Amino acid sequence: MAKQWLLKEKSAELDSALAKEFKIPPLLKEILEARNITTRDELTAWFNEEALEDPFQMYDMEKAVSRIQQAVEEMEPIIVYGDYDADGVTSVTILMAALEEIGAMAAFYIPNRFTEGYGPNEEAFRSFADDGVGLIITVDNGVKGHHEVEVAKSLGIDVIITDHHEIGETLPDAYAVIHPAHPDGHYPCPHLAGAGVSLKLATALMGRVEPSLIGFAAIGTVSDLVPLTGENRWLVKKGLDALNQSLPAGVRALLTQASHQGEVTEETIGFIIGPRLNAVGRLEDARPAAELLMEQDPEYAAELAKSVDAYNIKRKAVVQDMTEAALAQAADKVAQGLNFLIITGENWNEGVLGIVASRIVEQYYRPTIVLNLGSDYAKGSARSIVQVSMFDYLTANEALLSKFGGHHMAAGLTMPLENVEKLEQALNDLIEEEGELQPVLEVDAEVDMSHVTVDAIRQLDKLRPFGTGNPQPVFKLNDLTITQNKAIGQQGAHMKMMLNDSLTALKWSGGQLVHDYPAETVVDVCGKFQLNEWNGHVTPQMILEDVRTDSVRYIDYRNQHASRFAFLKDEDVIYLINPDRPRQNEHYFYYGDNLSGHDKIVLRDLPEDLTAFSESMKSATAKQIYVIFHSAVQVYFDGMPSLDKFRQLYKILFKEPVNLVQQGLSICQTLGISPDALKFMIEVLKERGLVHDEGGLLVVNKEAGKVDMQASPVYAARHAQLEREQQLLYSSFDSIKNLINDKMF
Repeated sequence: MAKQWLLKEKSAELDSALAKEFKIPPLLKEILEARNITTRDELTAWFNEEALEDPFQMYDMEKAVSRIQQAVEEMEPIIVYGDYDADGVTSVTILMAALEEIGAMAAFYIPNRFTEGYGPNEEAFRSFADDGVGLIITVDNGVKGHHEVEVAKSLGIDVIITDHHEIGETLPDAYAVIHPAHPDGHYPCPHLAGAGVSLKLATALMGRVEPSLIGFAAIGTVSDLVPLTGENRWLVKKGLDALNQSLPAGVRALLTQASHQGEVTEETIGFIIGPRLNAVGRLEDARPAAELLMEQDPEYAAELAKSVDAYNIKRKAVVQDMTEAALAQAADKVAQGLNFLIITGENWNEGVLGIVASRIVEQYYRPTIVLNLGSDYAKGSARSIVQVSMFDYLTANEALLSKFGGHHMAAGLTMPLENVEKLEQALNDLIEEEGELQPVLEVDAEVDMSHVTVDAIRQLDKLRPFGTGNPQPVFKLNDLTITQNKAIGQQGAHMKMMLNDSLTALKWSGGQLVHDYPAETVVDVCGKFQLNEWNGHVTPQMILEDVRTDSVRYIDYRNQHASRFAFLKDEDVIYLINPDRPRQNEHYFYYGDNLSGHDKIVLRDLPEDLTAFSESMKSATAKQIYVIFHSAVQVYFDGMPSLDKFRQLYKILFKEPVNLVQQGLSICQTLGISPDALKFMIEVLKERGLVHDEGGLLVVNKEAGKVDMQASPVYAARHAQLEREQQLLYSSFDSIKNLINDKMF
C-alpha cells in the first residue's frame, strides 16, 4: 500500500547567527527546525549536558526513603515486587543494588505472566506476610493495585509504589506513591520508564548517581519505548556512556552470546539486549533475566546468558508459527473487506500476542487485536495505526470487555468468548467513519544533495540517542536519477540503488522492487542517512523508507529469456495479447481493449495490429509497463528479400522442376538467403500463381504473365511484420517509451 508522505511543519526558523555559534550545518539545522528546537535556551538544553534531575523533586520521595531507612535499621524484610518485561527486570536490578548497598534485608519477586498476570497479586502478598515481610516496594507496576494494597495493609505490610504507567481516577492508598506524573507532584520529566523511577529511588537512597545503575536504567528506558526527550534522553545518553566504559558481567555475557562486538548503542539495546530480556517473561518465569543482570561472576553469567538466549530463540520460533497462522486469518478477513481485524487462536502463547499483532499491522496497515481463546474468556493484545486510537475504540465498546488498558497505539484486554464476534462487528462499524486508511511516513525535511556530506551526517549524531519521541531523522531528496539498481543478499532479498552516480541507497527486504525501478528512472526518495565505511573510504548512504516516481516506469524484457521475467506470475499485473491467442484468465486482455484502472501492464505479444495497440495505450493509466513483445516467428534478421532475389529464384525454378527437400539448401546458398526466407519467397510465388506443387516438385506456370510481387498479401504481411519488429522489437528502448508516452498522454 502506498504511503502518504507528510512533511513536518516548521513553527520557526533557526537564526543563522545561532547556527554559526552552535556550529550547526544545514542538514542538522533542518531537523532542529522540524523539531522546534530553535531558540538559544532550547539549543543550550539540547547540546549542553546537564545533571540528571534531583530525585527528591518527586512526590513522596522523602517519605519513601525514610520508610526504607527505617526498615534497614530495624532489619525488617523487604520485597521488591517487579514486572516480567525488560523495564521490569532492570527496575528490580537497580533497586536491589541500592538496597544491598545500604544494608537492607531485601529479596525480589517477579509475578508469572501466565499464572499471576501483571501487577500486584493478592496471593503473593499474603505469602509475603506469612514470611514476615514488613515492606513491599513495587517497581514498574502497582499504580492500579488498589485492592492488593488494601490487603497488604490489613496484613500489617506497608507498600511503596514506584510506577510510571497511566494513573486511574484515584491512586492506591499506599504508604508512598512515587510516580513521575503524580497528580500532586511537579516532576520535570513525567515520562520516565519504570527503570528511570527505580533509579531515582536508588539515587535518593545511596546519595549519589551510580554509573552502572544508569546503564541498567538506559536498557529499561529504551526497551519500554518511552519518549527519549528531556531527562530520558540524557539518562539514556549517560547510561550508554556508562555501559561502554564498563559493561556489567551479565550484559557483557548476553552480548557475547549474541555475537555482538563494538560499541553499545540504543540500537544494541533495542534489537539485542531488550528482546532477549523480554523473551524470558514472554515464555516462562522472568526471574532468570533479572538474575542475569544481577550476576557479577563472569562464568556463571555466561551460563545464564546461554539460557536467556535460548528463550529468545524459542520465542522467535513461537512467534513465527503463530504469525503464519495469524496472517492466513488476516488475509481472509481483508478479502472480506474488514478494516479492523480480530485474530483468534487456541493455546496461543499470550506473551507474544502483541508481537504477532504488530506483524499483521505491518503487513495490512489495519488495527489488529490478537486473542488467545480460553475455555470461557479470550485474552490478548492490540496494536493500532496512526489514524485509530485503540484506547478510544475499546473504551467505546467497554461493555463487551471484562477489562482492558492501554493507549493510542497499543492495548491489552480480556473478554468473554461470546463477545468476540460482537466486538469485531462493532469495531468495523466504527472504523467506517475513518475513511481510507493509508500508511503515513513522517518526513523531517526536504534537503538538497549538496548538503549530504560525510561531515553533515556525522553532525546528526548530536541528536542521539534516537528512539520514541526522538526518532532518527527521515529526509526527502527529490528528482534523483537511478544510475544502477540491483537485488543483493540471500535470494536477492534487499535492493541496492545508486542515485545520481553518487549516493548509495539500500532498501531492506525490498529486493522485489528492483523490477519496479529500472536504471534511468527519476525518483523521489525518503530515508535515513548513515555512513558506509569500506577499505578506509567513508561515503554517505541512505537507508530507504520509501521511493516513488510520478513518471511511468518502463522495464525492457524484449528478446530476453523467460526466466528473467518469471517473477511476473506473482505480481498483480495484466497481460496484453493478440486476439488469436486464448485468454488464460481475467488478467489477460486483447490489444484494443480498455486498460484504464490497471497499475501494471505487461505487453506480452508483439502486436499484430498497431491501431489496436494504440487504442489500448490511449486508455492506459498504468505507472508500470513491462515490455516483452514476444513473437513466435521473427523476420527482422532475414529482412525482406529484394525483387532481384525473387527474379533469381524464378529463373532457377524456370529451368526445371525443383525438389525442395533435396535442393532447398543449395538454392539458399546460391541466393544467400535463409531457409525461412526461401519458404516465404515460394509462398509469395505460389500466391501470385507463378509456381505450383506437382508430385512433390515445384513447377513454374510458364503461361503466367508479369505480376507485381509487392501486391501479394503474403508479401504485405511480411513487410508489415518487419516494420513492427523494427519499430517495437529492435528499436531503442527510448523510442519505445516515447511511442507509448505519445499514446498515453
